[in-house]
Amino acid sequence: MVGRRTEITRAQASNPLKFLYPRRRDAAWVYTTTFGGGLVAGDHIDLAVEIGDSTSCVLTSQSATKVYKCPGGKVTRQTTRATIGNEALLVIAPDPITCFAGACYQQEQRLDLAIGGNLVLVDWLTSGRRARNERWMFTRYSSRIDIRCDGRQRFLDSVLLDPADGPLESPYRLGRFHCVALLVIMGPVYERESAAILEEISRQTIEPAASLIQTASKIPRGVVLRIAGVGTEQVGQALQRRLEFLAPRLGGGPWSRKW
Repeated sequence: MVGRRTEITRAQASNPLKFLYPRRRDAAWVYTTTFGGGLVAGDHIDLAVEIGDSTSCVLTSQSATKVYKCPGGKVTRQTTRATIGNEALLVIAPDPITCFAGACYQQEQRLDLAIGGNLVLVDWLTSGRRARNERWMFTRYSSRIDIRCDGRQRFLDSVLLDPADGPLESPYRLGRFHCVALLVIMGPVYERESAAILEEISRQTIEPAASLIQTASKIPRGVVLRIAGVGTEQVGQALQRRLEFLAPRLGGGPWSRKW
């Protein structure tokens, strides 16, 4: 916090990562991008973020994170570590990850909140380049999200998608869906919004062959929402609607300047 405004006081990136930070009045906005338009075999991005007390920050991306083919057993990795101060808000809302055929991608996110810290986290994945008939054709995808508050683990989510365990397009796995998303809201500022999402989803019924399915679960100080859709745009619109409550504090929704 500089004066009464949230400001970026320190930022540094090296190849293949770079930052774009347009000046916004309501919060600090940071867009991540890569020099080559995507992540190639062996790339490892290690991102560390520190959010000071009473500040607001949006961490998003310039476009979808493309993960290219990984030959020779190489792995593309992305690690994010963040600390969130008291009465601060961090919104992590990138565009979806898109793994090309033959890609091997691993990501880890560790978020540490102060007792009064607030977090909104979006993590989503597409089936690949549908225009080229690539549908869940990556070699391996793994993700781990670890959220702690005041030193105590409050949420842990691990996902492993590996065709070695069976066809990903099987109706018993991802089936007809082309995009899956996770939304986590945690912290005292948005407890009312978390409760509203939980209440709304609890009243919904799942229709056979529905094109969009949403489920919600209560977690300490918040809610976790999971979405599966037949189209990326459909899932994106659902996420936008769910995050409209952020606009007053951020000066707009996470994707308001892009979609």
